[in-house]
Amino acid sequence: MITIKTYYIEKMDKHKIFGKKVEIQNDEIKVYYKIEKEKNLNKIIKKFLKLEINNVILDKTLWKSEKLINLLYANNINLIDGKWLKKYMTIDILNFVITQKNIRKEETEIAITVNEITELSIEIIKILSKQYKKLVVITNHIEKLRKIEKEIFEKEGILIVVSNNKNKSLLKSQIIINIDFNKELINQYQIYDEAIIINIEEKIKIDSIRFNGIIINDFDVETGRIETIWRTNYEKYRVNDLLEANLYVRDTYKNIRKKIQKCNISIKNLYGLNGIIKL
Repeated sequence: MITIKTYYIEKMDKHKIFGKKVEIQNDEIKVYYKIEKEKNLNKIIKKFLKLEINNVILDKTLWKSEKLINLLYANNINLIDGKWLKKYMTIDILNFVITQKNIRKEETEIAITVNEITELSIEIIKILSKQYKKLVVITNHIEKLRKIEKEIFEKEGILIVVSNNKNKSLLKSQIIINIDFNKELINQYQIYDEAIIINIEEKIKIDSIRFNGIIINDFDVETGRIETIWRTNYEKYRVNDLLEANLYVRDTYKNIRKKIQKCNISIKNLYGLNGIIKL
């Protein structure tokens, strides 16, 4: 298990005329620069690189600066944005959809679209193969998944379908968990018109004019242990980001899931195109 230090960056209301424009104390960074000016953003990034600050969380004000966000990505500074947390809450998101939409598991076909075969994607496949009568995995790397397909069948007696048929693979899937297909790739497939698509890596849109399903891109969470994210200025940050910052660690899927469950984190709302799913 590898823990990575995260710095909390807060935009201060008052602009300092004299003194340091970036103040750092422990894991808190206060920025006094006017972020509307690109030269100031470059100074901020230069300061981060000099101090080897490579894992940051932005307050709500700084999230409005698209230029700053792009500069962070361009300089390989990891921005806590909730995407990591979403990956490890994929099953929770799916269960939330199933519950709120009153969907019967035994009558539902689930599809997973994935190209990068990781420990996380393999664990998700194994978990869902036990919960749903029909699970379809769509990938451009079929051979990499044959071993997993065989293992699940031999251990559990469960047959999953691994496919890359662009005309048929997704035509009957009521729910699609899109782990890492981009917009260009997923639009090469014929998709069930009323499907619910849960995007994990990035936001995508289906180009077909017949598509009338729901595309889930974002989510809100809540926790039964507020002390997990408690900071003196916690209200200035997004809850998803705070939770991710506190949980972010390089560890196994199972250990990370234990941490999430220990903090009693649950889905509050799901947001996307063509609809909102909420409590």
